[in-house]
Amino acid sequence: MKRRLCLFLLFTTLCAGYSNHAQAQFWKKWFKKEEQRKPAPKKKVPKEKPVVKEKPARRKHDIDYPASVYKERYRIDVLVPLYLNELVKNDRPVFKGKIPEKAVPGLDFYEGVKLAADTLSNFLYSIDVYVHDITDSAEAPNALIRKKVLEESDLVIGAVPSHQIATMAQFAQKHRVNFISALSPADGGVKDNPYFTLLQPSLQSHCEWIMNALFKKHKKNNPVIFYRTAPAPDANAYNYLQADEDADMKKVLCNGPLKEQQLRPLFDSNRVNVIVISILDYSYAESILLQLNKWFPAYQFEVYGMPTWKAMPSLKKPAAYPNIAVYITAPFHFDQTTPWGQAIANNYKKEAGSSKPNEMVYRGYEAMCWYAYLLTKYGTVFNDKLDDNGAAPFTRYEVKPKWDKQDNLLYLENRHIYLYRYQSSSYIVEQ
Repeated sequence: MKRRLCLFLLFTTLCAGYSNHAQAQFWKKWFKKEEQRKPAPKKKVPKEKPVVKEKPARRKHDIDYPASVYKERYRIDVLVPLYLNELVKNDRPVFKGKIPEKAVPGLDFYEGVKLAADTLSNFLYSIDVYVHDITDSAEAPNALIRKKVLEESDLVIGAVPSHQIATMAQFAQKHRVNFISALSPADGGVKDNPYFTLLQPSLQSHCEWIMNALFKKHKKNNPVIFYRTAPAPDANAYNYLQADEDADMKKVLCNGPLKEQQLRPLFDSNRVNVIVISILDYSYAESILLQLNKWFPAYQFEVYGMPTWKAMPSLKKPAAYPNIAVYITAPFHFDQTTPWGQAIANNYKKEAGSSKPNEMVYRGYEAMCWYAYLLTKYGTVFNDKLDDNGAAPFTRYEVKPKWDKQDNLLYLENRHIYLYRYQSSSYIVEQ
Protein backbone atom coordinates (compact mmCIF):
# COMPACT_ATOMS: atom_id res chain seq x y z
CA MET A 1 0.00 0.00 0.00
CA LYS A 2 2.86 2.35 0.80
CA ARG A 3 4.33 1.93 -2.69
CA ARG A 4 0.96 2.55 -4.28
CA LEU A 5 0.32 5.76 -2.30
CA CYS A 6 3.80 7.05 -3.10
CA LEU A 7 3.07 6.61 -6.78
CA PHE A 8 -0.25 8.39 -6.38
CA LEU A 9 1.32 11.36 -4.57
CA LEU A 10 4.04 11.66 -7.20
CA PHE A 11 1.43 11.68 -9.92
CA THR A 12 -0.47 14.42 -8.11
CA THR A 13 2.63 16.61 -8.13
CA LEU A 14 3.10 16.03 -11.84
CA CYS A 15 -0.45 16.82 -12.81
CA ALA A 16 -0.67 19.95 -10.67
CA GLY A 17 1.50 21.61 -13.30
CA TYR A 18 -0.81 20.93 -16.24
CA SER A 19 -1.81 23.99 -18.20
CA ASN A 20 -5.34 22.57 -18.46
CA HIS A 21 -7.11 23.57 -15.24
CA ALA A 22 -9.75 20.87 -15.59
CA GLN A 23 -7.07 18.22 -15.93
CA ALA A 24 -5.31 19.48 -12.81
CA GLN A 25 -8.54 19.38 -10.82
CA PHE A 26 -9.16 15.88 -12.15
CA TRP A 27 -5.92 14.52 -10.72
CA LYS A 28 -6.34 16.35 -7.40
CA LYS A 29 -9.84 14.94 -6.95
CA TRP A 30 -8.72 11.52 -8.14
CA PHE A 31 -5.92 10.98 -5.66
CA LYS A 32 -7.76 12.61 -2.78
CA LYS A 33 -10.58 10.20 -3.40
CA GLU A 34 -8.19 7.26 -3.56
CA GLU A 35 -6.58 8.09 -0.24
CA GLN A 36 -9.93 8.50 1.52
CA ARG A 37 -11.67 5.51 -0.03
CA LYS A 38 -12.85 2.94 2.46
CA PRO A 39 -12.21 -0.73 1.73
CA ALA A 40 -15.03 -2.29 -0.22
CA PRO A 41 -17.15 -4.80 1.73
CA LYS A 42 -15.65 -8.23 1.42
CA LYS A 43 -17.41 -10.39 -1.09
CA LYS A 44 -18.25 -13.87 0.13
CA VAL A 45 -16.39 -16.18 -2.13
CA PRO A 46 -15.70 -19.80 -1.27
CA LYS A 47 -12.12 -20.32 -0.18
CA GLU A 48 -12.01 -23.95 -1.10
CA LYS A 49 -10.75 -25.01 -4.48
CA PRO A 50 -13.47 -26.23 -6.82
CA VAL A 51 -14.22 -29.90 -6.96
CA VAL A 52 -12.00 -31.39 -9.63
CA LYS A 53 -13.88 -33.92 -11.73
CA GLU A 54 -12.11 -36.78 -13.39
CA LYS A 55 -10.63 -35.50 -16.62
CA PRO A 56 -11.47 -37.10 -19.93
CA ALA A 57 -8.69 -38.52 -22.06
CA ARG A 58 -6.34 -35.78 -23.24
CA ARG A 59 -6.99 -34.63 -26.77
CA LYS A 60 -4.46 -33.25 -29.22
CA HIS A 61 -5.13 -29.60 -28.38
CA ASP A 62 -5.97 -29.89 -24.70
CA ILE A 63 -4.08 -27.75 -22.18
CA ASP A 64 -3.66 -29.08 -18.65
CA TYR A 65 -4.26 -26.23 -16.19
CA PRO A 66 -4.12 -26.66 -12.42
CA ALA A 67 -7.30 -26.25 -10.37
CA SER A 68 -8.22 -22.61 -9.89
CA VAL A 69 -7.79 -20.95 -6.49
CA TYR A 70 -10.56 -18.75 -5.07
CA LYS A 71 -9.76 -15.92 -2.63
CA GLU A 72 -11.60 -13.32 -0.59
CA ARG A 73 -9.47 -10.58 -2.19
CA TYR A 74 -7.41 -10.61 -5.35
CA ARG A 75 -4.39 -8.61 -6.38
CA ILE A 76 -3.91 -7.23 -9.89
CA ASP A 77 -0.60 -5.64 -10.90
CA VAL A 78 -0.60 -3.20 -13.81
CA LEU A 79 2.66 -2.45 -15.63
CA VAL A 80 2.57 0.76 -17.63
CA PRO A 81 5.13 3.31 -18.95
CA LEU A 82 4.46 6.59 -17.13
CA TYR A 83 7.87 8.32 -17.33
CA LEU A 84 7.45 9.86 -13.87
CA ASN A 85 11.19 10.28 -13.33
CA GLU A 86 11.36 12.47 -16.43
CA LEU A 87 8.14 14.36 -15.80
CA VAL A 88 8.82 15.17 -12.15
CA LYS A 89 12.04 16.48 -10.62
CA ASN A 90 12.38 17.45 -6.96
CA ASP A 91 8.64 17.01 -6.50
CA ARG A 92 7.92 19.56 -9.24
CA PRO A 93 6.60 18.97 -12.74
CA VAL A 94 9.26 19.47 -15.41
CA PHE A 95 6.73 20.11 -18.19
CA LYS A 96 4.22 22.78 -17.26
CA GLY A 97 2.63 22.80 -20.70
CA LYS A 98 1.98 19.86 -22.96
CA ILE A 99 3.13 16.47 -21.69
CA PRO A 100 5.69 14.76 -23.96
CA GLU A 101 4.03 12.58 -26.57
CA LYS A 102 5.82 9.42 -25.47
CA ALA A 103 4.19 9.61 -22.02
CA VAL A 104 0.62 10.18 -23.23
CA PRO A 105 -0.37 6.57 -24.13
CA GLY A 106 0.68 5.24 -20.73
CA LEU A 107 -1.07 8.03 -18.84
CA ASP A 108 -4.24 7.49 -20.88
CA PHE A 109 -4.15 3.73 -20.32
CA TYR A 110 -3.72 4.38 -16.61
CA GLU A 111 -6.72 6.74 -16.63
CA GLY A 112 -8.80 3.92 -18.09
CA VAL A 113 -7.56 1.49 -15.44
CA LYS A 114 -8.45 3.96 -12.69
CA LEU A 115 -11.95 4.58 -14.04
CA ALA A 116 -12.45 0.82 -14.23
CA ALA A 117 -11.23 0.41 -10.64
CA ASP A 118 -13.87 2.92 -9.52
CA THR A 119 -16.53 0.96 -11.40
CA LEU A 120 -15.41 -2.32 -9.88
CA SER A 121 -15.39 -0.79 -6.40
CA ASN A 122 -18.97 0.37 -6.90
CA PHE A 123 -19.91 -3.20 -7.77
CA LEU A 124 -18.19 -4.41 -4.55
CA TYR A 125 -15.36 -6.27 -6.22
CA SER A 126 -12.71 -7.21 -3.66
CA ILE A 127 -9.61 -6.32 -5.66
CA ASP A 128 -6.40 -4.45 -4.88
CA VAL A 129 -4.76 -2.79 -7.88
CA TYR A 130 -1.04 -1.94 -7.88
CA VAL A 131 0.40 0.23 -10.63
CA HIS A 132 4.11 0.11 -11.57
CA ASP A 133 5.89 2.69 -13.73
CA ILE A 134 8.08 0.42 -15.84
CA THR A 135 10.19 3.35 -17.08
CA ASP A 136 11.62 3.61 -13.57
CA SER A 137 14.57 1.21 -13.27
CA ALA A 138 13.31 0.16 -9.84
CA GLU A 139 9.90 -0.72 -11.31
CA ALA A 140 11.03 -2.38 -14.54
CA PRO A 141 9.89 -6.00 -14.99
CA ASN A 142 13.35 -7.44 -14.25
CA ALA A 143 13.58 -5.42 -11.04
CA LEU A 144 10.06 -6.32 -9.92
CA ILE A 145 10.79 -10.00 -10.49
CA ARG A 146 14.19 -9.86 -8.79
CA LYS A 147 12.68 -8.15 -5.72
CA LYS A 148 9.75 -10.63 -5.73
CA VAL A 149 7.26 -7.77 -5.84
CA LEU A 150 4.92 -9.67 -8.15
CA GLU A 151 4.90 -13.02 -6.39
CA GLU A 152 1.66 -12.23 -4.55
CA SER A 153 -0.05 -11.13 -7.75
CA ASP A 154 -3.09 -13.02 -9.04
CA LEU A 155 -3.02 -11.33 -12.45
CA VAL A 156 -0.61 -9.06 -14.31
CA ILE A 157 -1.85 -6.66 -17.01
CA GLY A 158 1.06 -5.15 -18.92
CA ALA A 159 1.23 -2.26 -21.33
CA VAL A 160 4.82 -3.28 -21.93
CA PRO A 161 7.04 -2.92 -25.03
CA SER A 162 8.02 -5.96 -27.07
CA HIS A 163 11.48 -6.39 -25.52
CA GLN A 164 9.98 -6.89 -22.04
CA ILE A 165 7.31 -9.40 -23.04
CA ALA A 166 9.46 -12.56 -22.86
CA THR A 167 10.63 -11.71 -19.33
CA MET A 168 7.09 -11.27 -18.04
CA ALA A 169 5.80 -14.32 -19.90
CA GLN A 170 8.51 -16.48 -18.33
CA PHE A 171 7.60 -15.18 -14.87
CA ALA A 172 3.91 -15.89 -15.52
CA GLN A 173 4.58 -19.46 -16.60
CA LYS A 174 6.84 -20.17 -13.62
CA HIS A 175 4.31 -18.85 -11.09
CA ARG A 176 1.16 -19.97 -12.94
CA VAL A 177 -0.25 -16.47 -12.97
CA ASN A 178 -1.80 -14.98 -16.09
CA PHE A 179 0.11 -12.20 -17.84
CA ILE A 180 -1.97 -10.14 -20.28
CA SER A 181 -0.01 -8.13 -22.84
CA ALA A 182 -2.57 -5.40 -23.41
CA LEU A 183 -1.04 -3.19 -26.10
CA SER A 184 1.82 -4.72 -28.09
CA PRO A 185 1.07 -7.08 -31.00
CA ALA A 186 4.54 -8.65 -30.62
CA ASP A 187 4.82 -12.09 -29.01
CA GLY A 188 8.45 -11.77 -27.88
CA GLY A 189 9.23 -15.21 -29.27
CA VAL A 190 7.19 -16.87 -26.50
CA LYS A 191 6.47 -20.58 -26.93
CA ASP A 192 4.68 -23.28 -24.93
CA ASN A 193 3.20 -20.80 -22.47
CA PRO A 194 -0.51 -21.15 -21.59
CA TYR A 195 -0.30 -18.26 -19.10
CA PHE A 196 0.65 -15.58 -21.64
CA THR A 197 -2.11 -13.78 -23.57
CA LEU A 198 -1.62 -11.47 -26.51
CA LEU A 199 -4.69 -9.24 -26.28
CA GLN A 200 -3.82 -7.32 -29.46
CA PRO A 201 -3.66 -9.82 -32.35
CA SER A 202 -0.30 -10.31 -34.00
CA LEU A 203 0.49 -9.04 -37.48
CA GLN A 204 0.30 -12.62 -38.70
CA SER A 205 -3.25 -12.96 -37.39
CA HIS A 206 -4.27 -9.71 -39.08
CA CYS A 207 -2.84 -10.89 -42.39
CA GLU A 208 -4.51 -14.30 -42.16
CA TRP A 209 -7.81 -12.61 -41.36
CA ILE A 210 -7.43 -10.24 -44.34
CA MET A 211 -6.86 -13.10 -46.75
CA ASN A 212 -9.84 -15.07 -45.44
CA ALA A 213 -12.13 -12.04 -45.68
CA LEU A 214 -10.81 -11.05 -49.08
CA PHE A 215 -11.32 -14.41 -50.76
CA LYS A 216 -14.79 -14.82 -49.29
CA LYS A 217 -15.82 -11.50 -50.81
CA HIS A 218 -13.83 -11.67 -54.06
CA LYS A 219 -13.78 -15.34 -55.03
CA LYS A 220 -13.51 -14.61 -58.76
CA ASN A 221 -11.47 -11.42 -58.56
CA ASN A 222 -7.79 -12.13 -57.97
CA PRO A 223 -6.16 -9.28 -56.07
CA VAL A 224 -2.96 -7.41 -56.79
CA ILE A 225 -0.48 -7.28 -53.92
CA PHE A 226 1.88 -4.32 -53.40
CA TYR A 227 4.86 -5.24 -51.24
CA ARG A 228 8.36 -4.32 -50.09
CA THR A 229 11.22 -6.64 -49.15
CA ALA A 230 12.40 -4.20 -46.46
CA PRO A 231 12.01 -3.14 -43.71
CA ALA A 232 11.46 -6.41 -41.86
CA PRO A 233 7.85 -5.77 -40.74
CA ASP A 234 6.79 -5.17 -44.36
CA ALA A 235 8.59 -8.31 -45.51
CA ASN A 236 6.91 -10.30 -42.72
CA ALA A 237 3.47 -8.99 -43.67
CA TYR A 238 4.06 -9.97 -47.29
CA ASN A 239 5.12 -13.48 -46.27
CA TYR A 240 2.06 -13.90 -44.05
CA LEU A 241 -0.22 -12.80 -46.88
CA GLN A 242 1.50 -15.24 -49.23
CA ALA A 243 1.24 -18.17 -46.82
CA ASP A 244 -1.84 -19.50 -48.59
CA GLU A 245 -0.43 -21.55 -51.44
CA ASP A 246 -3.74 -21.35 -53.30
CA ALA A 247 -3.65 -17.57 -53.39
CA ASP A 248 -3.17 -16.33 -56.95
CA MET A 249 -2.09 -12.70 -56.78
CA LYS A 250 -0.34 -10.42 -59.19
CA LYS A 251 2.63 -8.76 -57.50
CA VAL A 252 3.97 -5.22 -57.54
CA LEU A 253 7.34 -4.60 -55.91
CA CYS A 254 7.44 -1.18 -54.22
CA ASN A 255 11.11 -0.94 -53.23
CA GLY A 256 11.46 1.95 -55.69
CA PRO A 257 9.17 4.56 -57.28
CA LEU A 258 6.07 3.24 -59.06
CA LYS A 259 5.23 4.09 -62.66
CA GLU A 260 1.83 4.46 -64.25
CA GLN A 261 2.81 2.31 -67.26
CA GLN A 262 3.82 -0.46 -64.87
CA LEU A 263 0.39 -0.55 -63.20
CA ARG A 264 -2.04 0.10 -66.06
CA PRO A 265 -2.06 -3.50 -67.42
CA LEU A 266 -3.05 -4.79 -63.98
CA PHE A 267 -6.35 -2.90 -63.69
CA ASP A 268 -9.72 -2.86 -65.45
CA SER A 269 -11.98 0.19 -65.69
CA ASN A 270 -15.08 -2.03 -66.00
CA ARG A 271 -14.84 -3.74 -62.61
CA VAL A 272 -13.71 -3.21 -59.04
CA ASN A 273 -9.96 -3.67 -58.73
CA VAL A 274 -8.87 -5.38 -55.52
CA ILE A 275 -5.47 -4.54 -54.01
CA VAL A 276 -3.66 -5.70 -50.89
CA ILE A 277 -0.84 -3.47 -49.65
CA SER A 278 1.51 -5.14 -47.15
CA ILE A 279 3.25 -1.91 -46.12
CA LEU A 280 2.96 -0.84 -42.48
CA ASP A 281 4.38 2.68 -42.96
CA TYR A 282 1.09 4.53 -43.42
CA SER A 283 2.80 7.59 -44.93
CA TYR A 284 4.36 5.52 -47.70
CA ALA A 285 1.10 3.60 -48.21
CA GLU A 286 -0.79 6.89 -48.39
CA SER A 287 1.45 8.06 -51.23
CA ILE A 288 0.50 4.91 -53.17
CA LEU A 289 -3.22 5.59 -52.69
CA LEU A 290 -2.81 9.17 -53.87
CA GLN A 291 -0.94 7.97 -56.96
CA LEU A 292 -3.66 5.45 -57.79
CA ASN A 293 -6.28 8.18 -57.61
CA LYS A 294 -4.18 10.53 -59.71
CA TRP A 295 -3.35 8.01 -62.43
CA PHE A 296 -6.68 6.14 -62.52
CA PRO A 297 -9.43 8.56 -61.46
CA ALA A 298 -12.12 6.69 -63.43
CA TYR A 299 -11.25 3.28 -61.94
CA GLN A 300 -12.80 1.82 -58.78
CA PHE A 301 -10.52 0.24 -56.17
CA GLU A 302 -10.93 -1.73 -52.96
CA VAL A 303 -7.68 -1.63 -51.03
CA TYR A 304 -6.93 -3.85 -48.03
CA GLY A 305 -4.26 -2.33 -45.81
CA MET A 306 -2.43 -2.88 -42.56
CA PRO A 307 -3.73 -2.15 -39.02
CA THR A 308 -1.25 0.72 -38.69
CA TRP A 309 -3.18 2.70 -41.31
CA LYS A 310 -5.74 4.01 -38.82
CA ALA A 311 -3.39 6.95 -38.29
CA MET A 312 -3.41 7.85 -42.00
CA PRO A 313 -4.46 11.55 -42.28
CA SER A 314 -6.03 11.34 -45.74
CA LEU A 315 -8.68 8.88 -44.53
CA LYS A 316 -10.42 11.87 -42.97
CA LYS A 317 -10.28 14.01 -46.14
CA PRO A 318 -13.34 13.59 -48.42
CA ALA A 319 -11.56 14.60 -51.62
CA ALA A 320 -8.36 12.63 -51.13
CA TYR A 321 -9.28 9.56 -53.22
CA PRO A 322 -13.08 9.18 -53.62
CA ASN A 323 -12.69 6.25 -56.04
CA ILE A 324 -10.90 4.11 -53.43
CA ALA A 325 -12.48 2.20 -50.55
CA VAL A 326 -9.86 1.41 -47.91
CA TYR A 327 -10.28 -1.60 -45.61
CA ILE A 328 -8.31 -1.75 -42.36
CA THR A 329 -8.35 -4.44 -39.68
CA ALA A 330 -8.46 -3.48 -36.01
CA PRO A 331 -8.92 -5.48 -32.80
CA PHE A 332 -11.09 -2.85 -31.08
CA HIS A 333 -14.11 -0.67 -31.75
CA PHE A 334 -15.25 1.59 -28.90
CA ASP A 335 -18.73 2.94 -29.60
CA GLN A 336 -19.53 5.94 -27.39
CA THR A 337 -23.20 5.75 -28.34
CA THR A 338 -23.69 2.52 -26.37
CA PRO A 339 -24.73 2.68 -22.69
CA TRP A 340 -21.20 1.64 -21.68
CA GLY A 341 -19.67 4.26 -23.94
CA GLN A 342 -21.89 7.01 -22.58
CA ALA A 343 -21.20 6.01 -18.99
CA ILE A 344 -17.43 6.07 -19.50
CA ALA A 345 -17.58 9.40 -21.31
CA ASN A 346 -19.74 10.91 -18.56
CA ASN A 347 -17.48 9.68 -15.78
CA TYR A 348 -14.43 10.85 -17.67
CA LYS A 349 -16.01 14.28 -18.11
CA LYS A 350 -16.74 14.53 -14.37
CA GLU A 351 -13.17 13.68 -13.51
CA ALA A 352 -11.12 15.12 -16.38
CA GLY A 353 -13.33 17.86 -17.73
CA SER A 354 -13.46 16.15 -21.13
CA SER A 355 -16.16 14.01 -22.72
CA LYS A 356 -13.88 12.42 -25.30
CA PRO A 357 -11.68 9.75 -23.79
CA ASN A 358 -9.36 8.35 -26.42
CA GLU A 359 -8.72 4.74 -27.42
CA MET A 360 -6.06 4.11 -24.78
CA VAL A 361 -8.47 5.13 -22.01
CA TYR A 362 -11.02 2.64 -23.34
CA ARG A 363 -8.44 -0.09 -23.69
CA GLY A 364 -7.26 0.31 -20.12
CA TYR A 365 -10.85 0.39 -18.90
CA GLU A 366 -12.01 -2.67 -20.82
CA ALA A 367 -9.00 -4.85 -20.03
CA MET A 368 -9.31 -4.14 -16.31
CA CYS A 369 -13.10 -4.70 -16.22
CA TRP A 370 -13.12 -7.97 -18.14
CA TYR A 371 -10.16 -9.63 -16.48
CA ALA A 372 -11.23 -8.54 -13.00
CA TYR A 373 -14.59 -10.17 -13.71
CA LEU A 374 -12.95 -13.43 -14.85
CA LEU A 375 -10.65 -13.45 -11.84
CA THR A 376 -13.46 -12.87 -9.35
CA LYS A 377 -15.89 -15.36 -10.91
CA TYR A 378 -13.54 -18.19 -11.81
CA GLY A 379 -10.51 -17.74 -9.55
CA THR A 380 -6.84 -17.43 -10.40
CA VAL A 381 -6.85 -19.89 -13.32
CA PHE A 382 -9.75 -18.75 -15.50
CA ASN A 383 -8.15 -19.80 -18.78
CA ASP A 384 -10.78 -22.35 -19.77
CA LYS A 385 -13.57 -19.77 -19.22
CA LEU A 386 -12.42 -17.16 -21.72
CA ASP A 387 -15.55 -17.58 -23.82
CA ASP A 388 -17.37 -15.74 -21.02
CA ASN A 389 -16.76 -12.32 -22.57
CA GLY A 390 -20.03 -10.59 -21.74
CA ALA A 391 -18.41 -8.44 -19.06
CA ALA A 392 -16.13 -6.80 -21.64
CA PRO A 393 -17.94 -3.49 -22.31
CA PHE A 394 -17.27 -3.36 -26.06
CA THR A 395 -15.17 -6.18 -27.48
CA ARG A 396 -16.36 -9.76 -27.74
CA TYR A 397 -12.89 -11.16 -27.25
CA GLU A 398 -12.05 -14.49 -28.84
CA VAL A 399 -8.99 -15.52 -26.85
CA LYS A 400 -7.82 -18.92 -28.06
CA PRO A 401 -4.66 -21.02 -27.91
CA LYS A 402 -2.28 -20.42 -30.79
CA TRP A 403 -0.46 -23.43 -32.24
CA ASP A 404 2.50 -23.70 -34.58
CA LYS A 405 2.52 -25.86 -37.73
CA GLN A 406 3.57 -28.90 -35.69
CA ASP A 407 0.62 -28.40 -33.31
CA ASN A 408 2.83 -27.18 -30.49
CA LEU A 409 1.29 -24.59 -28.19
CA LEU A 410 2.69 -21.06 -28.44
CA TYR A 411 0.44 -18.90 -26.21
CA LEU A 412 -3.10 -17.51 -26.01
CA GLU A 413 -4.17 -14.82 -28.46
CA ASN A 414 -7.23 -12.66 -29.05
CA ARG A 415 -8.49 -13.50 -32.54
CA HIS A 416 -11.36 -11.02 -32.59
CA ILE A 417 -10.83 -8.55 -35.44
CA TYR A 418 -13.02 -5.79 -36.86
CA LEU A 419 -12.96 -4.58 -40.45
CA TYR A 420 -13.17 -0.81 -40.98
CA ARG A 421 -14.23 0.47 -44.41
CA TYR A 422 -13.13 4.04 -45.13
CA GLN A 423 -14.27 6.10 -48.11
CA SER A 424 -14.71 9.85 -48.63
CA SER A 425 -13.78 10.75 -45.03
CA SER A 426 -16.37 8.46 -43.39
CA TYR A 427 -16.19 4.87 -42.23
CA ILE A 428 -18.34 1.93 -41.24
CA VAL A 429 -17.43 -1.12 -39.20
CA GLU A 430 -18.33 -4.18 -41.22
CA GLN A 431 -17.50 -6.81 -38.61
